[in-house]
Amino acid sequence: MHLWLIRHGETHGNQAGILRGAASAGDELSERGHAQAQALAGRLAAASPRPQAVYASTYRRAQQTAEPLARALGLPVQVRPDLQEVDCGDWAGRPYADLKTAVHDLRLPGGGLGFRGGETFEQIAARFVQALEGLPQDQEAAVVSHGGILRIGLAALLGRDIEEVWMQGELVLGNTDYVLLEKLNGEWSLQSNRRDENFTI
Repeated sequence: MHLWLIRHGETHGNQAGILRGAASAGDELSERGHAQAQALAGRLAAASPRPQAVYASTYRRAQQTAEPLARALGLPVQVRPDLQEVDCGDWAGRPYADLKTAVHDLRLPGGGLGFRGGETFEQIAARFVQALEGLPQDQEAAVVSHGGILRIGLAALLGRDIEEVWMQGELVLGNTDYVLLEKLNGEWSLQSNRRDENFTI
């Protein structure tokens, strides 16, 4: 099974660089984001292997990113729960930069990382992995999701220490960057990627 994990295209919210959580569910792609989605569709539709199904989170920007790819492949966009961005709780309104410069604020009283008033990293990873396990296991699938949950979910899928990945600034995907994973004998491995300079593994 091959799986393309894709971050959505750029939004005006991304340009502002402010965490908004569930309030951003209806945010739409910017003009640049639409262009990114079209370019992504061209790349993956010409790939070998290429996706046989296209899934997106319940958030509008993920669906808009998935739509050109689905059209190019002659497929529908299938909206799936549990692929949406992290619930950032009390972090809503804080700048993206705080995720790097104030990472100590993510430490919860119980010792793990997470967003006070929102989800823990453990909860985020669990719902992402469960969502992927619910997909047909014999299907080459593209999944359009979000930067935060993809970073945490990828760490979990690849057997990495999630806290270490976050603290080291790894597995960061830019808008419409993606990774191609392969599942063999129940284990996921990274096959290739299109990513920005901050993606390391």
